[in-house]
Amino acid sequence: MVDGLKQAGIRPARFAGVVMTAAMVWLIIPAPGELVPEGWQLFIIFMATIASVIVGALPIFVAAVGALVLATITSTLTPAQAFAGFSDSLILLIVVAFLIARAVAKSGLGDRIAYMIIARLGRTTMGLAYSMVATDLIIAPAFPSNTARSGVLFPIVRALAIGAGSRPDEATRRHAGAYLMMVSMAGLSISSAFWLTAMSANPIGVGIASDFGVIGTAWILLLF
Repeated sequence: MVDGLKQAGIRPARFAGVVMTAAMVWLIIPAPGELVPEGWQLFIIFMATIASVIVGALPIFVAAVGALVLATITSTLTPAQAFAGFSDSLILLIVVAFLIARAVAKSGLGDRIAYMIIARLGRTTMGLAYSMVATDLIIAPAFPSNTARSGVLFPIVRALAIGAGSRPDEATRRHAGAYLMMVSMAGLSISSAFWLTAMSANPIGVGIASDFGVIGTAWILLLF
């Protein structure tokens, strides 16, 4: 069972440490007038969630859902407050994009797209670099995280660099590997700003912009 939890990204010992620490802090009652109890409890839940992800105790998705459930069952938040964000169409867009990203990664579709483009553009080192940027731009709408896209692109870029005789632990790393990595990293930044769903912060930015009446401008900047 423990091995199964570890394969799922859950570390029971680390998680227990986070829970025990949070439980002890939970029992500390703020002085009157400093913080309302619900605010103190929500702060602890939030910090415990962040700590669980940082120390690798839980995957970020499990930690986020667990925090939402805990905040509800402890009456820190009402169900209406806890799920208010899911009524926002932009938040639903992010959720759907993450689900699609998981499907693309699990099916290997991202890898296949990369290899198809490499086969057509990868005759030179510059062609290999362009093929990585092109792949990133194509798969970005379905990956609302440049970190997630790195999980698809990095192994491919590394394999291409080694195949070209450029190894990261040797002096040859600057022959092609450093160039391919740098271009790939720059491409991630470009694709994140190119598509609305290429980064989870983009829809949030659109939502903030819409509150100030500049929704049209925000969409144009994010889509083109």
